[in-house]
Amino acid sequence: MLSTRPPIWLRAVDVAIGVLSILAALIVALNPSYGSNTIASLLTFSLLFGAVRMFTTGGARQLQASFRGLGVAGGVVSVAILVFLILSPGIGLTTLVLVVAATMAVQGVKWLRTSSLTVGLLFLLLAAVAALLPALAVVSVVALLTLNLGITGLNSLIAGIRPETKAGQTLVKLLIFALVYGFLNVNWIDLYYNQVPGYHIWLILTYLAPFGVLIVFQGLKDWQLALSLGLLVSLCHDVGYFFTGDLLFGFHVDLVTWLEGQLGLLGNKVLFDFQGGAFDFPVTSILMGLSIYARVAAVAALLYHWWRVQAERRA
Repeated sequence: MLSTRPPIWLRAVDVAIGVLSILAALIVALNPSYGSNTIASLLTFSLLFGAVRMFTTGGARQLQASFRGLGVAGGVVSVAILVFLILSPGIGLTTLVLVVAATMAVQGVKWLRTSSLTVGLLFLLLAAVAALLPALAVVSVVALLTLNLGITGLNSLIAGIRPETKAGQTLVKLLIFALVYGFLNVNWIDLYYNQVPGYHIWLILTYLAPFGVLIVFQGLKDWQLALSLGLLVSLCHDVGYFFTGDLLFGFHVDLVTWLEGQLGLLGNKVLFDFQGGAFDFPVTSILMGLSIYARVAAVAALLYHWWRVQAERRA
């Protein structure tokens, strides 16, 4: 009998895809005036995430054999649409709507495959409306794309986070706290109260402060968890800074261009000056991007090590 428990690597892929999809959904939702080229680019990311997940779930050993082929087939269709978008840089909005319709049809079949009947039928219904009434769908293409990205992201997160032990439940609660704390509290502070000597040193301490409690009460045995959560808060700050500003405080920043800078895509362009009190230095886009990627790897490695230690203690 085949196991129904997904492997750790697949759950990690699900969580990563979920976070990236929700991030893309926020970009679309907060910038509804995007042109067709930008929407096509974001749809390309959506399809890429969906194709990766369909291939991985379609080929995973724990799934029933009858579902594997359907998952891989969905991935092939997603890749075909993805190639079309890449090779058609001047795609019109009406054609883009039909591409969105095809994408949602693939998503609907995937949801039906996983026994999510209501959501699957909803996706297929919206896909049919977009295909049969393109003039109506042109007006709502942003909403359709946001819905597609958002539900895909939530589905992946739910599939990836499956706490089955007390340690797992505690970890999920702490991760949610870190995400909310970083996205709302730290970003709010940095948006409005960032003019003090050695500001960025204080900001780093703000990242780590809530999780120092773990060290105080649990000792150094949970240092990996405390450090990884502090780094996660810093990532929420650096990647979610103007998402918070646009969503809650009306900053109206072009999120795509800003995010390109954060992820290192703007080369040696200086983003800001690091205020370290005794030492200040300019932070370029490349340096910022490398910092973000290094922290993502560190968070993953620290959490994995902490989880392995917990498992050994339970054994």
